[in-house]
Amino acid sequence: MPRRPIHYGWVVVAAIATMLMVAAGARLLFGVVLVQLEAHFGASRSTLTGAVLLNMVVVSVLQPVVGSVGDRIGAKRVLVVGCLLVGALLVPLSFATAVWQLYLLYGVVAAVGFAAVSPVNTTTLVNRWFVERRGTALALATSGTAFGQLLIVPLATWTLVRTDWQTTYRLLAALLIVVVAPLGVLLLREPTRAASARGRWGERRDGGAPAATVLLSLRSPAFWLLAYGFLVCGFTMAFANTHFMAFADDMGMEPMAAADVIAVVAIFSIIGTVLLGLLADRFQRPPVLALTYALRGLSFLLLFFLPVGSLTFVYAVVLGVSWTATTPLTAAIAGDLYGHANLGAIFGAMFTFMHIGFGLGAYLDGLMYDLGGQYHGALIANGVLGLTAALAAALVRTPRVSATARRHSASSLAGTSFPAD
Repeated sequence: MPRRPIHYGWVVVAAIATMLMVAAGARLLFGVVLVQLEAHFGASRSTLTGAVLLNMVVVSVLQPVVGSVGDRIGAKRVLVVGCLLVGALLVPLSFATAVWQLYLLYGVVAAVGFAAVSPVNTTTLVNRWFVERRGTALALATSGTAFGQLLIVPLATWTLVRTDWQTTYRLLAALLIVVVAPLGVLLLREPTRAASARGRWGERRDGGAPAATVLLSLRSPAFWLLAYGFLVCGFTMAFANTHFMAFADDMGMEPMAAADVIAVVAIFSIIGTVLLGLLADRFQRPPVLALTYALRGLSFLLLFFLPVGSLTFVYAVVLGVSWTATTPLTAAIAGDLYGHANLGAIFGAMFTFMHIGFGLGAYLDGLMYDLGGQYHGALIANGVLGLTAALAAALVRTPRVSATARRHSASSLAGTSFPAD
C-alpha cells in the first residue's frame, strides 16, 4: 500500500512553535535583564515593570482587534508582520537611555508586535487544521513558548554574562528578522476551506457548537470563567517571567543557575503540555484545565516553603507541567463552545485577560518587593490565585463531542488539498 502523506497541518504546527519560541524569547528577555536595567536606568523594579504593565494593557486592547483581522486576512500575514515588528523594535530599545523611552518603545510600540505574535492567531490557525488531534496539535504549537524558555533564555543569559543587555537585544532582533519571519512566509498556510469560507468550514461537522458571535459569547458564564483563568494565568506567569531572575539574585543564586531553573520549567512545560493535550483529547477538557491551574498554584506555594537551592527545581517541575498547557486547553474549550467562524475575535477577547493579568502581576509583584524588600507576599498571592482559577475551570461545562464525529471530520480533512496561502 502507498504510504499516506504527512498531514500538512503538522508542518504548520512546527512553524508556529518555532515562531513562538523566538517571539517568546523577546518577551521573556525583560525578566532576564531586569537587574541590569535597574542599574542602567537607576530606577526601582516597580517603575521598570510599569513598562511591562503598559505593554500588557496595550496588547490587551489590541488582542480582539488582531484576532478579528486574522479571521479576515489570515493568521499567516498577521504573524509574519508581528515578528518583523518585534524584531525591528528591539534595536532602538537597546539604545534607550531614559525610562520614558523604555515605556514608549517596549510599553507601546513593541506591544503591537507582541499582540500579533500571540496564541490568538496561532490557535485559530491550528483549530482550522485539526479536529481529531486538536488538543495535541494545539499543545505542540504553543510549546514554542516553552522552547523559548528552554533555548532562548539560557542563551540570552549566557550572552548577557559575556557582553551586555544591549547586545543581547540586538542579536535577538537579527534572529527574528533574518530567520523567523522568512520561515513563516515559507511554511505557514491556511486550509483551503477555511480560507475560502473565512472560517465557516467545519462548525457542525466536528460535533461542536455552531458559530457564535463575540457578543453572544460574552453572555456565556463559561466565557467569564475561562477569562478569569487567563487573568490568573497571566498574573502567575508574570512572576516567573519578570521577577524570578531578580528573586534568585536576591537569594544568592548565580545567574546561570537561575537560568537552569527556567530551563527545567521549559522542559517539563513541553512534557506537561503534550501529556495534558493528550488527556484533553480523551476526556472532558475543563477538568484537565482545572488540574493545570491547581498545579500552577501549588508551584508558588512550594517556592514559598522550600529553601532556595537544589529544591527550587521541585518548584520548576510542578510549574513547568502547568506552564504552557493553559492556552491550548482553553483554546480547545473555546472551539468546543463557540465554533470557529469567529474564534479569533472571541478567543482574542478572552486572551485579553491573560495580558491584563500579566501586566498587573509584573507591576504588583514589583510593588510588593519595593514595599517589603522581599517577594514572600507575591508568592502567597500567586499560589492562592492559582487554586481559585482551578475552581473556576472546574465549573465550565462543554458539549460532548463523540469520537465518531471527530474521526469523520478528520477523514474529511485528509482528502483536502492545501495550496500555499
